[in-house]
Amino acid sequence: MLLAIAGLVAARQTFAQTTGYIISQLNAGEIPCRLNDLGDFVGRTGNSVGGETRATAWSHGTFKPKHLGILPGGEYSIAFAINDTGGVTGASNTGDSIVPFIWRPAGGLQRIPLLPGDSCGQGLAINKHEHVAGYSSGPNGVRAFLWIPKTGVRHLESLPGAGYSRARAVNDSDEVAGTSARPTGDRAVLWTSAGRVLDLGTLPGDSLSEAMAINAAGDVVGYSKGPRGLRAFLWTKGGGMEELGILPGGSSSRALDINNSGVVVGSSATSSGDRAFVWRKQTGMVDLNDAGSAAGLGAVLVEADAINNKGEILAMGNMVHGTMSSQNKICAPAPPLSFLLTPSDSP
Repeated sequence: MLLAIAGLVAARQTFAQTTGYIISQLNAGEIPCRLNDLGDFVGRTGNSVGGETRATAWSHGTFKPKHLGILPGGEYSIAFAINDTGGVTGASNTGDSIVPFIWRPAGGLQRIPLLPGDSCGQGLAINKHEHVAGYSSGPNGVRAFLWIPKTGVRHLESLPGAGYSRARAVNDSDEVAGTSARPTGDRAVLWTSAGRVLDLGTLPGDSLSEAMAINAAGDVVGYSKGPRGLRAFLWTKGGGMEELGILPGGSSSRALDINNSGVVVGSSATSSGDRAFVWRKQTGMVDLNDAGSAAGLGAVLVEADAINNKGEILAMGNMVHGTMSSQNKICAPAPPLSFLLTPSDSP
């Protein structure tokens, strides 16, 4: 990781003092997805030996990348999530399919079973118990699952009449957030620890919604879609779904992660293009380019993908005159730059 570039150190120190963030730029080809509370993070690199894409973990102490390998017969892997004990989940190909894996510091890479009859899938989230949520696919379509090492893989039921489901996030209580299809369109859902599926609904006037993340309290974030476009939402058990707004001049927003303090990050369109945001109940939605400007690095932050309980944020960006698609994909093809934002008052 490029923690400092000689000509930019002073500018970065100024940003830390005035905005509360120290901004660190990753090396080219290093694309993070999620981070744990220690500050370790995972994703993929495209500059490993031979040029193949590899699931990668970075240590919070040295930011040194560690390639996690591939499953037998494969040539590609990607990591999607990491817990505080270093357990990682993701996906690797095996020659003819892409399958979910778990990686442990002491045990290495292990394939996670798919639902019966399926041939492909991905592990998208992992909790402290090393329970993994994701999806499995095959002749029966795409189906959400929760894998528990001691009991095996469990199908998470879809909404009535649904055609598919996909789990994206899991908390330490085994509550899972994701999406299930309905005849009227996709819906954000919450699977309780008992396995019951709850339709989280949509914002008023919308017909579609998708859940992206969940915290320890069971608060869920994502986005709702309708005639107004995409709108970031926060759903809580006591208050239901509320809109988080958009940045000035914008037409859409997407919430992508939430921490246990209820701080939300994501991306919002503005009159100047997509911008990464941080949302707090006290302040509302704030452009991270104002809260922690990357202008001194010659960049603009366009999407904040992850936040941990210390407030560290993983964000993607472009050179000042670059462009990026606003369509959300899990670990989408990399923009030119990736960043770690660390609050200046972090220990």
